[in-house]
Amino acid sequence: MHSFFHADTEKYIKRRKYILWLTLLPLFQASFIAALIVIVNFRAFHEKGFHLIAVRGVGVAALVGVLLFFAAYIFTEKLVKRGARYTYFEIAEKSLIFSRYDGDYISRGKRIVSRRLYVIPLSSLKKIGFSQKKRRIYLEGEDFREYCDLSERLNYKLSDGFPEFGSWWYNENGFKNISAVRIPKIFTETDMEKIFSNIIEAKKYFSDAPKPKPYVHKEADFVRRRRALAKFNRLQKM
Repeated sequence: MHSFFHADTEKYIKRRKYILWLTLLPLFQASFIAALIVIVNFRAFHEKGFHLIAVRGVGVAALVGVLLFFAAYIFTEKLVKRGARYTYFEIAEKSLIFSRYDGDYISRGKRIVSRRLYVIPLSSLKKIGFSQKKRRIYLEGEDFREYCDLSERLNYKLSDGFPEFGSWWYNENGFKNISAVRIPKIFTETDMEKIFSNIIEAKKYFSDAPKPKPYVHKEADFVRRRRALAKFNRLQKM
């Protein structure tokens, strides 16, 4: 069996709406204060230059609000795109693969994206837990692999139920062994339940599958005949 789940980006989109509204608060507050100043000092508004204070206050607040608005939009949009592309959970034939966005940085003028990748062999998976309160999945066992590197270096293809990287280093080294993996609530509630049930089903399917018999090397017929002839000749000489 094989299934694939992308991270829930809808929550970031909803949060972005609230964040963008909050960035406009300085503008609303300054406008309210300016209007209040005008009302309280209506008679002296033109005489003492209160109109300049009001205009400047609203202008500064508008500038700050616009800057915060675009900064918040860029930040949340990055979370949406990174989450959609680099955060997912994959159930393969013999392993579970959990990929998660781990931030980015600028190197030599180029934006570098990093992520964490967890490879969980079904043969090493001992315990599967699901917290209904925290909506988290807990996986425990042994010989789990944790990778943390540039995203492009952690690209892989499935081979015999396991991820196979383009470099031998990541297939044989480049990871650390861990005994537990926690899957937080970064998927929808429906997907979290599906992931949990699919993990149990994949583990059961893997355990119930007939294990391949160990290969036994068989000698060719001419080798057996030559050995039998040599034995017969030794007996003739005795």
